[in-house]
Amino acid sequence: MKKLLCVLLIICVLIVFFAFHGDIWGTGRKKIVTLMIWHTYVEQMGDSFDALVQEFNETVGAKEGIVVSVAVDANASSLNEMLMAAVKRDPGAPACPDIALVYPNIAIELARLGALADLGTLFTKDELDRYVPEFLEEGRLGNDTLYILPIAKSTEVLFVNRTLFDRFSNATGVDISQLATFEGILDAAEKYYEWTDAQTPDIPNDGKTFYYPDTPFNYSMIGFEQLGDRFVKDGKLNLESQTFRRIWNSYFLNAVRGSVAIYDSYSGYLAMTGDIVCASGTSAGATFYPDTVIYADNTKEDVFFDILPFPVFEGGERVVVQRGGGMCILKSDSEKERAAALFLKWLTEPARNLRFAASTGYMPVTTGVFEFLLAEELENIENELVRKTLKTTAAMKEDYRFFVPPVFDGFDELQRKYVNRLLTDAKGARSEYERRRETGLPGAFYFEVKFRDFLKDF
Repeated sequence: MKKLLCVLLIICVLIVFFAFHGDIWGTGRKKIVTLMIWHTYVEQMGDSFDALVQEFNETVGAKEGIVVSVAVDANASSLNEMLMAAVKRDPGAPACPDIALVYPNIAIELARLGALADLGTLFTKDELDRYVPEFLEEGRLGNDTLYILPIAKSTEVLFVNRTLFDRFSNATGVDISQLATFEGILDAAEKYYEWTDAQTPDIPNDGKTFYYPDTPFNYSMIGFEQLGDRFVKDGKLNLESQTFRRIWNSYFLNAVRGSVAIYDSYSGYLAMTGDIVCASGTSAGATFYPDTVIYADNTKEDVFFDILPFPVFEGGERVVVQRGGGMCILKSDSEKERAAALFLKWLTEPARNLRFAASTGYMPVTTGVFEFLLAEELENIENELVRKTLKTTAAMKEDYRFFVPPVFDGFDELQRKYVNRLLTDAKGARSEYERRRETGLPGAFYFEVKFRDFLKDF
């Protein structure tokens, strides 16, 4: 009887062990590994991502015993706060996810806390070689350890309302090729203001804005790079550089005169009302541009947009920024980390990466996808503006250098301060300009004073 009890006890122990640790006597049944992903994808991108997660669960996940679930927070700041609380195990904080969509400024904090897995140990060299090198480099956060895997990247392009532009071009002779440089854009902006002002001779000085850089910080930062300089040095803005004077003049003077928009939100909103003809901004904004414009008098007009490469300052290098977050794997146990890596590898295989990118204006992240785009797959994308955006960004990948913005404590605050001060000063100067029209326009001394006042705040 004692021997029988011992045998039964051993069998029970073995059943429990194999039930929790793998295959039960060769039946092929595995322990289920559950993964939680936190991300901020919404609307088309969120729907596309969720569909891919479901596909993984029904195919590779079912075979490998992996179940992926998703939690979404459209507010990136809120997600970041929850993520930091979960990592620090603050009272009342949710359980830490296994995978999270993060940007470099948050990833570097998580890395300092020792919360992120080294992706270099979960991916082989051959697997990492599939990714666009510049996109992969951002995830190293300035050292040799890979913390962030790119999933979809955005860059900056030029959105042009061709309905409005062609009407302006036919009347003035300004050619679309002029929009290849910022100087050409600003020259066109002056002419557009004059042309629209002349259409209402009984209402003086009511010309319309032509261009908006979304955002002015990126406009400045990319401009510095194009001109062989750095906008941010040692954690501070490089405002004493002559490069800054050139860039500040290009925006500020034209904004004050009324040909460039002074605005503190996304350019797509200005495009919806026809208040601008073109805007430089993130390629991920393609789905937010309208096909109908509603003007101030409540009349509507069907319009179509073109997507042109990001403009270059005359004499500068073709440089543009790369933007967008990536996926981090949070440290847990080897089994979960390997399962998370398997999901990310599956997600970024060229065919799926293209499907994901095709739902938005984001760029794919693996080199093979760009070849697909330029070959045959591009025409299969239904959204016309997304199709144009991907075609333009695929071509830019061949001709432009993509650079990574700096990552350090206080960078976001520095960016907010710069934009807020620039727009506030521009609005004030614009009002002053309007007041002085009757008695004489502000001269060079006025703008010099405004420039010096701006420098004092940094």
